[in-house]
Amino acid sequence: MKYRKFVKIIFYQLIFLGQFCFVHAKSAGTTSAEFLKLSYGTRPSSLGETFVAITNDSSAIFWNPAGLSLITWKELMASYNSWIQDIKVGSLSYAMPFGQTGSLGVGIMYLNSGSIIKREETKDEAGSYDVKNTSLSVGYGSEFFRNISLGVSLKYLSEKIDSESGTGFAADLGGLYMTQINDMPLNFGISFLNLGGTMGPGEKSDLPKKLKAGFSLKLFEEKVTVNTELDYPFISDMTAGIGFEYMLSEIFVLRFGYKFFRDDLTGIEPVTFGFGIVYSQKQDFIFDYAFSNVGDLGYSNKASAGVRF
Repeated sequence: MKYRKFVKIIFYQLIFLGQFCFVHAKSAGTTSAEFLKLSYGTRPSSLGETFVAITNDSSAIFWNPAGLSLITWKELMASYNSWIQDIKVGSLSYAMPFGQTGSLGVGIMYLNSGSIIKREETKDEAGSYDVKNTSLSVGYGSEFFRNISLGVSLKYLSEKIDSESGTGFAADLGGLYMTQINDMPLNFGISFLNLGGTMGPGEKSDLPKKLKAGFSLKLFEEKVTVNTELDYPFISDMTAGIGFEYMLSEIFVLRFGYKFFRDDLTGIEPVTFGFGIVYSQKQDFIFDYAFSNVGDLGYSNKASAGVRF
């Protein structure tokens, strides 16, 4: 049966993820720019935070800049997440192809805590403060070799906590290998994120460097896409995920995912889900929704809207 190889790929990938996480697990450490650890983009969030190998929209700038090479249209996408304790998290991404030479991407990520009450050692109120974090990325991805795409993005980082602030720079590197198995498209993706030095505010710390690796397989006449991903932060424990995307029709897509090796999530809490709607006229108008659990901190509802032209 032509899907036996697919089942074997899933099976061996999950075994690999489990063994790799067990062998390389580390205790959590402290880094700067903690907001870079969050999942940006609605579609990846609904897929169990798996996207490194299927990065075919403008949010590739946040996950794997090599995926920009797959974009054949101009796309503008905005994502918003009213997160825990009134924290606002969002992103804005834009991608533009340059024919056979590749595609350019621009992305903005931000986090705003809103007003936080200051307290003295006696726990008396002493005014308020806020936390504002921003990242501005510019990236490029292209198919440099047959079936092999490479990408790079550079980003400017800004952190502000109360009256203290700090800035820094980082780079993301990515690769994508595209092939087929029994006429089913199969992608392998890898990216190294947040490569850079240290930044503040206050005492400077290392950036939260991370390695992402995984694959994406389209099957059943490309109506179903399966993604797996391994996330290896260099200073904390590994995580992994698997996601499924099912095209019910040309305009409606269902998405599900599961996050592995997350100590903060129990029972069904690692399950994610969402959907996507594409309305086509002269342009494609896109709406995506994602739901996920943040453990003891509650739930996360994320939405994005965009246009392709």
